Amino acid sequence: MSKSSNDLDSFERAYRLRGTDDTVLSQVLGEEWFADASKNRPNLVEVSRSYFPHLTSSTYERLAREPERLQHEKNRCERDMEMLALKNYGAFIGSAKVTRAVAQEVDHVRKQLEEMDELLTPAQQDISEFQAISADIVSRRGALRNVLTQHGTLLELLELPQLLEACIRNQMFEESLELLSYTRNMLKTQEARGEEIHILTKLKEQLSVQQGNLQHSLISQLATDIHLPACVKVVGFLRRAQKCSEEELRELFIEQRSIFLEKHKSQVEALRHGRGSVVTALKTAADVLRTHVYDIGTQYQALFQQDDGPLVPWLNQQIAWLTDLLRAHILPEASQTAPGSRLPAASNRLDAASLLAILRQCTQASTALRRLGAVFLPAVQGLFDARLEQYCCELLDVALLTFHAELGRYDWVPSVALSGGGAAAG
Repeated sequence: MSKSSNDLDSFERAYRLRGTDDTVLSQVLGEEWFADASKNRPNLVEVSRSYFPHLTSSTYERLAREPERLQHEKNRCERDMEMLALKNYGAFIGSAKVTRAVAQEVDHVRKQLEEMDELLTPAQQDISEFQAISADIVSRRGALRNVLTQHGTLLELLELPQLLEACIRNQMFEESLELLSYTRNMLKTQEARGEEIHILTKLKEQLSVQQGNLQHSLISQLATDIHLPACVKVVGFLRRAQKCSEEELRELFIEQRSIFLEKHKSQVEALRHGRGSVVTALKTAADVLRTHVYDIGTQYQALFQQDDGPLVPWLNQQIAWLTDLLRAHILPEASQTAPGSRLPAASNRLDAASLLAILRQCTQASTALRRLGAVFLPAVQGLFDARLEQYCCELLDVALLTFHAELGRYDWVPSVALSGGGAAAG
């Protein structure tokens, strides 16, 4: 570290001294001459910089002898140059001869090239005419050779619609999309050329039909019992197919998943119209919201994260469906009560245990849908409260009827003993 700092100090000192020397040199030699020499003769400036410290450090006597010493050095250098020329004059003469011979050879080569150019110019014109005449033949020959070479590829292109149909039928959607992408790029290239080929036009029509079949097959997958990974794949395939916009894809997803949900709703409707199956139907309806509706909502949010879109009204429809079922069976209409009685018909009676089971299922469904922002338990809580109050009133009515019936079984005659005892007390 100390060595580096010493080097840095030495460099700074040398730089300052050099700047001082340049200032003194410009004053001694003249600023214009120094500036011109710095630009055009930098070597002379460097020599002056190295020689100037010698002058400034010399004594007067030494400066007086300096012109003589410089003249002596100049004479010595001239003698050395003469001796060098005398010793190597043969090499100098040989180099001159070689240079002269090379120049003569270059002139001879240039003349020959000019003669060759005069001879080849007519031949170049003939060659250009031959190339122009044979261009059409070469292009036709190349086209025929290309057809022969690509015979297998042409057969594969013509078999693309059948291959695509087989892939769709076997649910090989990844391969189907790759085939469609390949054919789409190929047809775009053909359209860019501006050529109209009947076979490719027919192929484009057949591929358009198969693309519609692929779209229908992918959409039908959403109407089945599939989970999130499969939904991600199917929606990804639909996006790659580029047949629907993002908004249309959201609507399509909700529509197809609703078709799947309607199958379970129909099972609930079948149960509620069966004898003695109302409790099971209501529990199943609540469980449909807890499982399938929640799964569909979760799938929608995972696939379309930026916008709820049609999910909110769809969730409201499902909750309204369950609420209507609960209102229809937990709070029966007056027309469904038994004639001449405050009690409901036997087929519509729900005891406390059944109400508790249904309420438990609704609570679980509401808790599950809380993650989707669709809590509905407060909306149906009043129905259970009203039904439980009605049930308690029904039990009290039954108890009063039983009590009156028991009282009617006895003949209430005043007792003699009781009356005698009363008289004695009086």
